[in-house]
Amino acid sequence: MSMSRFLLAAALLAASLPGASLAEETSVWSAKTNGSFVTLTYGTLSADKPPLFMLSCFNGMGIAVLDVRPGLGDDTKPGTPLTIALMSGGQTAQVEGEATRDEESGATFAEASDMAVKPIVDVLRGNGPVTIKVGAANAELTDTGRADAVERFTKDCTLD
Repeated sequence: MSMSRFLLAAALLAASLPGASLAEETSVWSAKTNGSFVTLTYGTLSADKPPLFMLSCFNGMGIAVLDVRPGLGDDTKPGTPLTIALMSGGQTAQVEGEATRDEESGATFAEASDMAVKPIVDVLRGNGPVTIKVGAANAELTDTGRADAVERFTKDCTLD
């Protein structure tokens, strides 16, 4: 086998391995502001995938919304009451929400609205990863980059 064929075969094999798309699948914390609308998200950089965690602050309306997508099963019906728990560094914040269905993907996720932002932010300021629990579903969110994103979010979100 020639060297170029060997390199081509090695490249094809590497591309087919599970970790090959790691750059596309790496999740990051980010905060964005657009006028009076502020978001704090944790998810991939892909525009095709909704974030695993999104805290939205609608300053102009005085409302905050939390969406989390820890992998609720298809058996969870929209409108089902759910408790969303966030835990980090020995702190816990719980908010009451409900199951909601994403019309595009058909995926079910948890959403809470009109809740206090401060208890959630206090947990996000904790040390170590954040664990999200919704019923039997859970997800762990890394702390890498979280402190900076939370700081930017709290600078622009005026809700308590």
